[in-house]
Amino acid sequence: MPPRKRIGDILKEEGFITEEQLQIALAEQKKTGELLGSILFGLGFISQKSLFKVLSVTQQNISDAPDREENEPELPEEIDYLIQQSNTLFQRSGEPHKGEFDSPHSPLVNLVEKILINGIRRGATDVHINPDLKGVRIRYRIDGILHHGMFVPSKLLNPIVSRVKVMGQMNIAETRIPQDGSAEFFYKNRGLDLRISSFPVLGGENIVIRILDKSQVLVGIESLGFLDEDIDLINDALSLPHGMILVTGPTGSGKTTTLYSFLSMINSVNRNMFTIEDPIEYHLPLARQAQVNVKAGLTFATGLRSILRQDPDVILIGEMRDAETAELAVRASLTGHLVFSTLHTNDAASSIIRLTDIGIDPFLVSSTINTIVAQRLARVLCPQCKEPLPADDPAYVAAGADPKSQTLYRPTGCRACNNAGFKGRTVIYEILKIDRKIRDLINARASIDDILGAAVKNGFRGMAEVGLKKVLQGVTTLEEIRSIARSAS
Repeated sequence: MPPRKRIGDILKEEGFITEEQLQIALAEQKKTGELLGSILFGLGFISQKSLFKVLSVTQQNISDAPDREENEPELPEEIDYLIQQSNTLFQRSGEPHKGEFDSPHSPLVNLVEKILINGIRRGATDVHINPDLKGVRIRYRIDGILHHGMFVPSKLLNPIVSRVKVMGQMNIAETRIPQDGSAEFFYKNRGLDLRISSFPVLGGENIVIRILDKSQVLVGIESLGFLDEDIDLINDALSLPHGMILVTGPTGSGKTTTLYSFLSMINSVNRNMFTIEDPIEYHLPLARQAQVNVKAGLTFATGLRSILRQDPDVILIGEMRDAETAELAVRASLTGHLVFSTLHTNDAASSIIRLTDIGIDPFLVSSTINTIVAQRLARVLCPQCKEPLPADDPAYVAAGADPKSQTLYRPTGCRACNNAGFKGRTVIYEILKIDRKIRDLINARASIDDILGAAVKNGFRGMAEVGLKKVLQGVTTLEEIRSIARSAS
């Protein structure tokens, strides 16, 4: 039997793409693990019709990657669906009627629903609807990485944007300024919250939809990726009746999920627990949860003031964005409350300096903060297809591993992980316990280096060290940890 031809070679032989375009797509495939045909289509190098034709005619003789031909049939089905939707939408007047934006059975509504459902099925946290020179690019953020979705005709951009705006109760007539909206979306008996953001760009409006599953079951901190030897530190912090626990890191680093997991460990009928959040991302049994509403005058600061009159035991403040909120949070923890919150800092020690920089007295900081967790998220190698690195791979030396007794792994890609090589994420973290020595250093306005030096003498491990341990455990790769180390520096 002659060897199967790869789809890229066939498209190039038929004159649909150039060698340069093929190499660009192959480079993209190496990064994302997506099917090559999908990438060529998503980049706008090939039309729907041409790709559909090649896939349909030569289905038995092509593959995007060796031994993965079984994934191909989903692609032409998707493209065919979009072509049908496009034709139905514009066969009458060239533009959808007003009813198309909200009629539950209209092709436009079905198309937007399909875009969202594809993202939900793939585990996306965000759906991106991007205007492009050749059409509309749909992308999904999965495990922190943007992946190609669909590529639809330019004439569908405005109808899609309008439909999304109707869902989010936004002004469909206003296209010149950014807007925010929200909607509830039901899928398989689950109620999902959608946070919608529109932004005017060249070519139209860019839409990003954050998918929040508030019914998602909260998992224990072990499942998040905290190592056994560090769980005792967390349990000690959670057992205190008052004080402050901070979780820090950039947007998208899993701070809120970690905080909720902490709260779920101490949640009981014997504690009066309140949260003030923006947005509420999970439903927490027994807790009273409030949503920030700036237009109505409910901010983190005003909400916290009112919560303190509700006889709380535990308070979660979604984020300390300003000096007023930080001051209130610190004073709340001084008056017998256990306070949880987040900051946007690169590492644990920087949080101390951030609070003093915005005007909080060092004595108040040292007296209230008990524990600071700084974290990032690293992609987890797909357990179905990860492959051992050969013993002579330089990664062993870089990781300080002995190939005779330890095994490092690399991603490959399979159906289970959508050819990404990774599936899910794990937390990479550092835990700074504020002991007596560090309190004295804070009061003396010591530098970050001095604080870290004292912490290391007391057993502190940085994110790089924790990450390396997970590399040696075969959970993730050295490249993932190096990327985290760069972002934390």
